[in-house]
Amino acid sequence: MPRLLTKTRFITIAASVALVFALLDPFMGSADSKIRIMTATTDLASLAQEIGGDKVDVEAVARGYQDPHFVDPKPSFLLKLSKAELLIVVGLELEIGWLPPLITQSSNPRIQVGAPGYFDASRFARILELPTGQVTRAEGDVHPLGNPHYWLDPDNGLRIAKGIQNKISEMRPNDAAYFAERYDAFEQRLKQSDQQWQAQMKPYAGRKVVTYHRSWPNFAEHFGLNVVGYVEPRP
Repeated sequence: MPRLLTKTRFITIAASVALVFALLDPFMGSADSKIRIMTATTDLASLAQEIGGDKVDVEAVARGYQDPHFVDPKPSFLLKLSKAELLIVVGLELEIGWLPPLITQSSNPRIQVGAPGYFDASRFARILELPTGQVTRAEGDVHPLGNPHYWLDPDNGLRIAKGIQNKISEMRPNDAAYFAERYDAFEQRLKQSDQQWQAQMKPYAGRKVVTYHRSWPNFAEHFGLNVVGYVEPRP
């Protein structure tokens, strides 16, 4: 009776298959093809789609209902990552528990850390709760490089969108004007929406709130809330 494949062997085989498909793909990176973008979260996927429009194919690894700190790696992710031209991550070690092995095993040189196709969105955002002393994982799921839930601030959304615009314009110079036009339209819509949100949140300015995880500092600062505690006993 043949032995059952272990999870490790299965992922290794999937990685090999992914590499073969990537090498055989004749349309990868051509000037007329859509940019294949993978993102760590659905929030980043939405920003990439807003700016890229019909010039990009975008898919997120983590689903919106999943905790982005903890995502169960699946072999199916490897094939998708192997074909990606651009990988957009949250950064600040948010995905450290699951994404780095997938990047390595995808065997895609374009999206390895430090490669042109590796896009760390945190480099474009305003980061809060930067640690001033030594922190270790012994304290739980801490944020050793600052709070990675920065995308909940609309201003950071614009900053990241601008970074994406510049990056994909670099990848497809012929479409740069199209991407710039889409960014301008997105900026206008977001600023109009933010005015409405500010008006809706104004009655709650200065209110003391308690959250479960340390997910809301950027949101709280943007809308004038005062986070005074957390329900989560230990991250």
